[in-house]
Parts: sequence; structure tokens; C-alpha cells
Amino acid sequence: MPGQPGTPPDSDGLVERQLDVLRTTYPAWEIHFLTDGPSVGRWTAELRRPLTPQMVAAGVRQRIASPDAVTLASALAHQASLIHNRRSRHWVG
Repeated sequence: MPGQPGTPPDSDGLVERQLDVLRTTYPAWEIHFLTDGPSVGRWTAELRRPLTPQMVAAGVRQRIASPDAVTLASALAHQASLIHNRRSRHWVG
């Protein structure tokens, strides 16, 4: 069934290791690998907390989808910097 969580046939466990690294590095995000077919998959992340208007204005997104783990990691790093910068500006004062 399309869009189901899972992993493709992966004899060396790469997808599971990538999931583990992403989930450990970005605990504020619910991260999944979804299979859309025998050899087609996508990576998704959803922020575990609601967005505030300030976060939306800063460019923080509730959900991210990427074709691979590396692209998702890059997008999550960018989102983390947006969240961190928003907090830094909020605390200065």
C-alpha cells in the first residue's frame, strides 16, 4: 500500500541506521521512511510540537518530505537553525 512506513529490501541495514541517526540527532521531529513501491521510498519528518505564528514567520515548517536521508538531514539542520535563531532573538533583551 502506498505511503506506508517501512523499509525497502536492505541487506546491509542502511535505512535503519539512517533512521536511527536522524531520530537521535533530531528528537523534536517524528521521522519516518515511507515506501511507495518496491524500490521507491520517501523520507518524512513532522515537528512534534505545534507551530507558533513567530515560528511560521521565521520559516519553520510543520512537515518536511525528502527523497533521501541526506536531503532530509540538510532540511532538518536548516529548520533547527531557524528554531534556534528564533529562540535567541526571543531571549535577548
